[in-house]
Amino acid sequence: MAEQVQQRVEHDLMELVSSRSQERFAARQQILSFAEYFAEVARDPRRHTRDAARYLKDCFDHFGTTEVRGLGRTLRRFKLFDAPWDGGETQVLGQEELQNAVYKHLVSFCEKGRVDKLLMIHGPNGTAKSTFVECLIGALRHYSSLPEGALYRFNWVFSDSAERAALGFHEKVSDLPEDGSLAHLPAEEITFKLGDELKDHPLLLIPSEERGEVLARLFGEPDPDVPAFLRHGDLCAKNREIYRALSNAYKGDWRRIVQHVQVERIDISQRYRSCAVVIQPQRNVDASSRPLNLEKSYRLPPILNQSSLSELSGDLVDGNRGIVEYSDFFKRPLELSKYLLTTSEKGSISLPDTTAYLDCVFFATANEKNLTLFKRNPDFPSFKGRFELIRAPYLLRYSVEERLYADRIHAIAESKHVAPHVTRIVALWAVLTRLRRPNPRNYKGELSGLVARLRPVEKAVLYDSGEPPRDWSDVERKELRANITLLAEEYDTAEEEFEGLLDAAYEGRRGASPREIMAILHEAALLPDRPCLTPLAVLEAVREASEDKSLYEFLRLAPEAGYHDVESLTDDVETEYRRIVRDEVHRALALVEERAYEQLFEDYFRHVKAYDSGEKVLSPITKKLEDPDERLMARVESLMDIDEKPADFRKNLIVRIAAWVIDHPGRPVAYREIFSDILEALRASYHREREAAIEQIQEQILRYGTEDWELVEPADQERVVQAVERLRAMGYCEQCSKEALSYVLRHRGED
Repeated sequence: MAEQVQQRVEHDLMELVSSRSQERFAARQQILSFAEYFAEVARDPRRHTRDAARYLKDCFDHFGTTEVRGLGRTLRRFKLFDAPWDGGETQVLGQEELQNAVYKHLVSFCEKGRVDKLLMIHGPNGTAKSTFVECLIGALRHYSSLPEGALYRFNWVFSDSAERAALGFHEKVSDLPEDGSLAHLPAEEITFKLGDELKDHPLLLIPSEERGEVLARLFGEPDPDVPAFLRHGDLCAKNREIYRALSNAYKGDWRRIVQHVQVERIDISQRYRSCAVVIQPQRNVDASSRPLNLEKSYRLPPILNQSSLSELSGDLVDGNRGIVEYSDFFKRPLELSKYLLTTSEKGSISLPDTTAYLDCVFFATANEKNLTLFKRNPDFPSFKGRFELIRAPYLLRYSVEERLYADRIHAIAESKHVAPHVTRIVALWAVLTRLRRPNPRNYKGELSGLVARLRPVEKAVLYDSGEPPRDWSDVERKELRANITLLAEEYDTAEEEFEGLLDAAYEGRRGASPREIMAILHEAALLPDRPCLTPLAVLEAVREASEDKSLYEFLRLAPEAGYHDVESLTDDVETEYRRIVRDEVHRALALVEERAYEQLFEDYFRHVKAYDSGEKVLSPITKKLEDPDERLMARVESLMDIDEKPADFRKNLIVRIAAWVIDHPGRPVAYREIFSDILEALRASYHREREAAIEQIQEQILRYGTEDWELVEPADQERVVQAVERLRAMGYCEQCSKEALSYVLRHRGED
């Protein structure tokens, strides 16, 4: 009985899979007759008349866009590069300018009606050039599975049974549709089926003499905007030969010719080399042709007995109707790539017995150094006219760089706990190695002096958040903020000599690559004396890696006023970490309520506004209107340690509010955002006043979990336990919280 139940379950599961598979097959319209396909074209002519460039552009558009912060301006980001189809595994972080450049060229190809250039993505090692194309291919694969991304090719189908029945012989044959199409014949009744490797568009079966008129009537326009390959193109040699043979046999009866056509949906796939191919730099032949061996492989229909057919193979053939990437392009032998001068411009490739016309978007990736060397080659001008060079620099916003490591840090740490801020610290260090010192000579007026004062960490923060140094005046901050884009573009066209080679010197050209950062993180995770992967472990690994200047190229860059000085930059990052961890420890100790100094500033500002306008202030004690409290204002100003006269300082606060309101019309006044520097100064002052109590409780925390814990008073033990719990809520474990506390104690009083 149990065996019968098991067999029934197995049968039901098999039926379930089978029925759903058939439903999907029918819903996807996997196989169509030419008449059925033509009806689909008539319903949506634009969708079914796209070339590869329009198809890829539509893929971009399908996923939509969003706006993100760039260097001084807002940038459009295409959601395609978030890779939503695989949960973001192949996403590309940053590189919005690269995305927009590629999209701009796709729009240009669409306007021309053809692809006439190769898109060359170049940059230093580790800038996600190959990942960028991989993400595009993944998007195309997903898009081609959707109704709006349906893409079709066709096969030729022949059946002895159908042909004999048509001549009056009464052999068994499946019922044919009214149009006589053989497209849906059962497999056992198909005598001969032949596709073509180039995946010709089914509409090319319409004779060129009538195709223009057909398209005009489908679009309802006298001169519809269709790609050149569809307007003026033709079938490949093999399809043309079969079409000719059928036309001769049927005396030009086109309806009978297309009865032999089976339209088949294409699934774009790099794995199966279907409309998506990555060509590696080895010496491979990208396309070839050979006679089709019909005698051994096929049962040749009599109608094709006199035909001479060839089959094509190779990377370009497999990638047709989609996307082709030449990986590490300049590592290929130059002679092997010269055919691309014609292929990328005219979309065709000459083979021994035919010319193959291609419909695909060509990409290439290249390392910056290899491109620099190629620019010295006499053949470069010939190639340059067929390339569009698109730069992919290192990321210059550490918050974006941080996300790159956050996705991998737990795999790198393996069994070790990862302390807070590891990814932020290492991302900041990576970006600092990439920044260049602004040259005051490249700027005019006051801006020249401002950029000369800009330290590496300050420049990194400016790029990341748009915030100038907090201790600068409001006028200076506003001037610098307004010119971030100018600062970021300073070296875009620069070339400088490095190790005997004149090379591109744009910001983001040199510095620590993500791959090198990953190696440093691995080394930090392996340090035997570190129970956790902490920022201090990372800084230790950074210093060890920086000792051997032959290891990484960026270590050999000449230091310039703190920039490219790796030892100094590492100290700067440690200072930033010290500030972060000190603030977190102070918050965990909870000796000062976070709102205490904010409330103090709010009270202070109420009195400043009244003082400036000559008004009175409602006293919370007497409930009467009184003069602004000079003692309160003076006390707060002493805590902030201001350098200017109190009256001038107070006036500047009012001006700062007014400027913010002008720049942010309609928004409620954000005091915390406007006066973040003042609030930070008050916060630091509060903690300085309580330094002795802070040190005492930190030392008590270090006794937690040790034999000395009994020496701590019960009341203090409760306070310590609460502080430890707050640190754990911030992401610290017992070991790394003690490391952080010890570090803060060792460096108390330091900036």
